[in-house]
Amino acid sequence: MKDIYKFGEIPVEIKHRGMYFKEVCSDYLAPDEEPLFTVVASDEDLAFEQAHAEDDVEFSKSYLEYIAIYRLFCEKAVDYRVFLCHGSVLEMDGEAYMFTATSGTGKSTHTRLWREKFGDRVRMINDDKPLLREKEDGIYAYGTPWDGKHHISENINAKLKGLCFLKQAKENKIRKAEKEEIVPLIMNQIYRPRNVDGLMKTMKFVDKLIEQVPMYILECNISEEAVNVAYEAMTK
Repeated sequence: MKDIYKFGEIPVEIKHRGMYFKEVCSDYLAPDEEPLFTVVASDEDLAFEQAHAEDDVEFSKSYLEYIAIYRLFCEKAVDYRVFLCHGSVLEMDGEAYMFTATSGTGKSTHTRLWREKFGDRVRMINDDKPLLREKEDGIYAYGTPWDGKHHISENINAKLKGLCFLKQAKENKIRKAEKEEIVPLIMNQIYRPRNVDGLMKTMKFVDKLIEQVPMYILECNISEEAVNVAYEAMTK
């Protein structure tokens, strides 16, 4: 089977065998678009994903295809200034705020607290693997159907106003981050293509991301106060 989808404003033809991909990506169908390239996951690509799965979990081929397709898409998307960055990103009052950290630090918990505090003012763009796109007027965050174990996302986008790195702490405090400490943090969260050209484009994008988007370090606990501290700093 093959269909045309649109991720990060990039129309792409996807050739897939399993039904899992088709089911979870239905909101991103774009049948009238002219695809810029084609993605098809081979048996070798599925084997690669299984070999790199966490906790030695044995996944179905249909699910492995869904994961492999995203990796293959992201390898090519860098040619169109679109990049995958691990994190939880929300839209509030027309602007995007992204929170990232190592797994298990509390990204999803923090954005959930924003939803609880601000209600309908908040929409989740993506809770795990959003796309970031470099445009003439700034960096934009895009929803994708690769949205983590809670499957929280929408097919929406917004200009990125702030990016925050979370650290667990007993007390809540936030500060602007220095470039020298930001680079390794971002490089640990952004997808790095397996080819040299793609990697170089990614590193150039990271430089622009740092230049254009305010970066913060938030030491926080699980509380409404943590949201207040982040909100006051990132929205002003």
